[in-house]
Amino acid sequence: MWSILCICVCVRAYGVSSSPLRPQRETQLAKADEVNVLMYGVLQLSESLHHMYQSTEAKLARVAREIKNTESVVQHLGQDMEEAARVEGQIKEGLSFIQAQTAALQAQGQQTMGLVNSVGQEDAELKQKLNNMEEQLSISNPASISALKETTQKHNTILKDLKSWTLQQIRQLERQTQQLAKLQKRTNVSTLPL
Repeated sequence: MWSILCICVCVRAYGVSSSPLRPQRETQLAKADEVNVLMYGVLQLSESLHHMYQSTEAKLARVAREIKNTESVVQHLGQDMEEAARVEGQIKEGLSFIQAQTAALQAQGQQTMGLVNSVGQEDAELKQKLNNMEEQLSISNPASISALKETTQKHNTILKDLKSWTLQQIRQLERQTQQLAKLQKRTNVSTLPL
């Protein structure tokens, strides 16, 4: 387009006339007016192109900024996803550790309960034997009865301590089971898809 405009200006400037019948003076005046009009048109076109170039450049700069901002947001989202995955892994590890501990405590609690039951049975058997022996000793020797009563009281104290300890273990096991249930609920909530 520029080349066509330049050719038109050159043709007009060197006096090529479109009508050979016109007088020379009108041609020169017309040429000057036409050159002025053409130059004005060239200036207007130049300004329009310059304005279009600047606005296009501004738009491209704005688009580049938006792309950079979008890339930054995507990068932050990627980092957040990595952090969430790392935290989820830590929660799962902690949960599996707590589950293993709970299983071990439950097994220990069952063993303790079995031990308490067997001690209770032995206690009942010892009391029965003691009663039988008291009857026999009351007949034979009153001094050995008091020694036997002291031994029985010691055994009873040991049994009470063992029962108390077993109850503490059971309560601790129940608390840990409740904590495990809470952790499982939190883990289930945090692993829901977004």
